[in-house]
Amino acid sequence: MSKILIIDDERTILDNLTFILELEDYEVVTASSGGEGIERFKATPGIDVVVTDMRMPGMTGMDVVRAIRDLNQDMGVVILTGHGDMDNAVTAMKEGAFDYLNKPVNADKLLITLENAIRRHSLLNENRRLQQDILKKNIYLQGLHDSAEQILMNLIPANPPPRFEGVDTAAVYKSCDQVGGDMYDTFELGNKVFFYIFDVCSHGILAAVITMIIKSFFDNLKRLQAYVDVIPNLPELLKSLNLEMIQNTPSNMYATLFCGYYDRESQTVTYLSGGHIDQYLLHDGQIIPLPSTGTMVGLFDFAEYETSSIDVVPGDKLLLFTDGLTEVWEGDQIVGSDQIVTCIEQYAPDPIKDMLDNLYEDILDLAGGKPLDDDLTIVGFEFQSSGR
Repeated sequence: MSKILIIDDERTILDNLTFILELEDYEVVTASSGGEGIERFKATPGIDVVVTDMRMPGMTGMDVVRAIRDLNQDMGVVILTGHGDMDNAVTAMKEGAFDYLNKPVNADKLLITLENAIRRHSLLNENRRLQQDILKKNIYLQGLHDSAEQILMNLIPANPPPRFEGVDTAAVYKSCDQVGGDMYDTFELGNKVFFYIFDVCSHGILAAVITMIIKSFFDNLKRLQAYVDVIPNLPELLKSLNLEMIQNTPSNMYATLFCGYYDRESQTVTYLSGGHIDQYLLHDGQIIPLPSTGTMVGLFDFAEYETSSIDVVPGDKLLLFTDGLTEVWEGDQIVGSDQIVTCIEQYAPDPIKDMLDNLYEDILDLAGGKPLDDDLTIVGFEFQSSGR
């Protein structure tokens, strides 16, 4: 049973909201002032979300948002505001409020907002716990190159990737001499085949730790679906990951990321790109770039992300990769995207595994036998008929 703290100086509103929420089996704690609300928050364990009026004598709703954020930065605070008070509502959102609702409060919108806030709070709590576990286990690995490399190798999915109904998959992963931050995975949730690929900007033990933080966010997709049958919204997931990295990693550390899923029922690919280089869909003899839909992860706290969708048909191929593919040195020049596209066009008719293997061999030839300067990750999907 989720627990809600409601703070409002009007008894009628407290009673009405309590009635609505208790009908939905929420446990409700009430307070008639901002100061009393903060004390109730401190004294009551297990609160999942706070609802507070904006205009109250003494401690205002804005003060409550700041105080709650100081006590628990992951706690969702929903502001109740009157019509015409949008400036304060927007300011409260900038201060860290989860959302705002206009008075009189619509019961359906209230319940939806609280469900979203509780889901986000649960996700952040789980991610924070996982992150703390990761950092505790790996803080002693600072400077230990061999240990960091072993950690990353343990995180790399099994190759060949798992087989999914209606989708052939293949992958190439080659780490460079330094410990890098490339990672990918493919997995199935219901009727959807999920995928992600990302590249942390640096090398070494810190890149390995950040790789694990990002991977834990996506691992939570599997846990939430398995335990509570919930698949988080991808833009919401990326916003949470972005803030987590900003708050808990050095300011010069960031990652580019491409993630999404193939829906077998609708035969569409929905994707989100956080500052990642263009990925490619091979469709009807054409190579269609899939550009970034948002900024890099871990740089800007105001970052927004959105998804795009594209239809696919049997025979189409989706090619995902990191910049280790396009930034290979051929002599004293970088290969670049144009030359990679030429290679892709050459092998486009091949089955997806052969295509990736041939592409990798071309990269080694272009590098002239020299060690790669960056991790090289390529993941491919070939879509089959729905009956396969």
